[in-house]
Amino acid sequence: MQRENAAIALAHSRYFALDALRGLAVVAMVLYHACFTFGEIYGGAVWTKAYAALAPVQPWIAVTFILICGICASLARSNWRRGLRLLIAAVLVSVVTWGLDQRIPGTFISFGILHFLAVSMLLFAPLRGLLRKIPALPQLLMFLAAFLVLLLVFDNGSLPLPQTDHFALYILGFPSATLRSADYFALLPWIFLFFAGTGIGIYGARGRFPAFLRRDVCKPMQWIGRHAFWIYLAHQPVLVFLGYFLFGTV
Repeated sequence: MQRENAAIALAHSRYFALDALRGLAVVAMVLYHACFTFGEIYGGAVWTKAYAALAPVQPWIAVTFILICGICASLARSNWRRGLRLLIAAVLVSVVTWGLDQRIPGTFISFGILHFLAVSMLLFAPLRGLLRKIPALPQLLMFLAAFLVLLLVFDNGSLPLPQTDHFALYILGFPSATLRSADYFALLPWIFLFFAGTGIGIYGARGRFPAFLRRDVCKPMQWIGRHAFWIYLAHQPVLVFLGYFLFGTV
């Protein structure tokens, strides 16, 4: 019993390296969105070139966020609470960007990364107990394989998919001629990457992550990583208003 309690306490201790990695992804995301905002919305030529140059980096930022979020879902005590908080924030983002879209077309976010992570957490919450019964490594490999296969289908256009006007199918990943989102992360294939992260997180939940993940890596990045939620909510409005002062009206 003592060993079991020690393993649980170890699993719930802070993994500072994960905070730092998430913080690095946040910094990269803010820089990428700054290039988009100042270049594509306000027409700054240098920023437009920077945005094009950083485009290949964007998927890796998303992969980092989603994997770490999946890992943390396995470590968290309540994914219902975390998922509902994210869902409320995601709805607010949609409302605010819908209003902004009336002035700056193309900024509406109907189903972005925040919406995706919220739904993923809420889907994982009731499945958590069942998934814990599956060995971690086969689970990780299964979800990773499903992600890679569906990535070819939904993201690379390997198969022609029918277009839809139904929002439920749109958030699944089917293309639409009428529905749109400035930031778009469909459930397919990305939810399988999230679940691959939960498979990795099982090792941490059992206290089997390597010890170096608990060491201080970079305190500023760790702070940013711990406050990623609030930075995400605040950074885009700040960039839009900063762009207004730097470049004037759209």
